[in-house]
Amino acid sequence: MAELLVSNLDQEGEGRPFAAHGHALLANAGAVSVLRGTFEPGWRWSNDVAPLAGTTSCQIHHLGYVLSGSMRIRMEDGTESEVKAGDVFDLAPGHDAWVTSDVACEMVDMSPDATKYAVGRPTEIAAPEDAAMKRVWQGFAAFNTADIDTLRDLFTQDVVQHVPGAGPLAGTYKGPDAVLGYYGKLAELTDGTFRADPIDVHGDGHGHVIAVFQNSMTRNGMKRVSRGSLLFTFVGDRVTDLLELHADLPGDDAFFA
Repeated sequence: MAELLVSNLDQEGEGRPFAAHGHALLANAGAVSVLRGTFEPGWRWSNDVAPLAGTTSCQIHHLGYVLSGSMRIRMEDGTESEVKAGDVFDLAPGHDAWVTSDVACEMVDMSPDATKYAVGRPTEIAAPEDAAMKRVWQGFAAFNTADIDTLRDLFTQDVVQHVPGAGPLAGTYKGPDAVLGYYGKLAELTDGTFRADPIDVHGDGHGHVIAVFQNSMTRNGMKRVSRGSLLFTFVGDRVTDLLELHADLPGDDAFFA
């Protein structure tokens, strides 16, 4: 029987106070988790959340929407950006942030990582991401910036990528040149607009990693957003096999037909 699962954020949410300048509330209903953060003027991650997280920068992947106020974000490489009311954002791990508005910056975060935000982690527990999972995150970043050298370094010489479906891109691509050629074809057919942005990455600690991601692309003036996943098999620190899965395979096939 189908279910309707409901949880009220204000009444049933888990409160997570910051060291100062605000708090967060987390609630879940079935497969969805939402964190609402209230970041008051004067809030800064390195002062108000770092003591809870125990890390030198925020290691949470945020997928959010700003309800009010504004916030400045500085990545570990020094680049800075600002988000404000009405902005939808995808913020990678490895950043500091601070409120820039005179009113509280309030935002909601729908990332799977949000369940780990502003929560202490015992020092005897290992970091959640193993080496293979980190390599997968690096691989997606390289794919979206056309960093061919990093992608090539990710693959073994006998790497294979399996692409399902009945569309023009379906098939088995063997060897780094063939796999990179497939990526090039994706870019060519979408005028360079194709992106694959990871939502969540799971690993078993033994060289198997699954990445759930969202594709976005434009072709012939039509935009498409769809979801998929990749199953990676590692040998050492390199990928030897990639199995591609799609949430809407017929729709993706039709888009490229």
